[in-house]
Amino acid sequence: MQMGGGAKFDLEERMDEIVGSPPRIAALSEDEMTDEVREICRIMRASFGIAENGVIPEVLRLMLRHPGLFDAQMKMGILLAGKNTIPARERELAILRNAWLIGAPYEWGEHVDIGKRFGVTAEEIERCTIGSSAQGWSEHDRAVIKGVEELVANYMISDETWATLAQTWNEQQLMEFPVLVGQYISTALQQNSLRVRLADDNPGF
Repeated sequence: MQMGGGAKFDLEERMDEIVGSPPRIAALSEDEMTDEVREICRIMRASFGIAENGVIPEVLRLMLRHPGLFDAQMKMGILLAGKNTIPARERELAILRNAWLIGAPYEWGEHVDIGKRFGVTAEEIERCTIGSSAQGWSEHDRAVIKGVEELVANYMISDETWATLAQTWNEQQLMEFPVLVGQYISTALQQNSLRVRLADDNPGF
């Protein structure tokens, strides 16, 4: 597996490094949920169409240890996932490639499932582990994957990749793309460092 910057790691070792030990910070219990936290949960549930009596996943209860930060992250997440200009399938391809490069088992496992809901095929998920060099990508999809690789490795999109994306995307989509990748890099760094546990339906890598 290839990470940004050229480092390589074994999948089993990476999983063990991140989720093989308990989380570094415990998730909030029901008794610890303050009025501020409950209001953030209410807004989050409404934004994502979650039932008011829905269970708050452990990963979110962990993030709610820092309500202000969580609130800011959720607002950006709602913008990028609910009010985004980049088509959902292309967004998920970008997130999957990012999660693989960053070595983020929680993000990868979650977005394999989410990606399938938005039309990403099993073959395309496998291609995301190889990257832009994989056979079978359309010109535009290859540029999406390549753009992620460039942002992770060189912190900017090359002229060639930009020009290819600009054939299909408008200015808002082009502006949104680096922010999308940056948001999910940030999420991966946080989840990895906190050792967020995998949900029962998230196998990781």
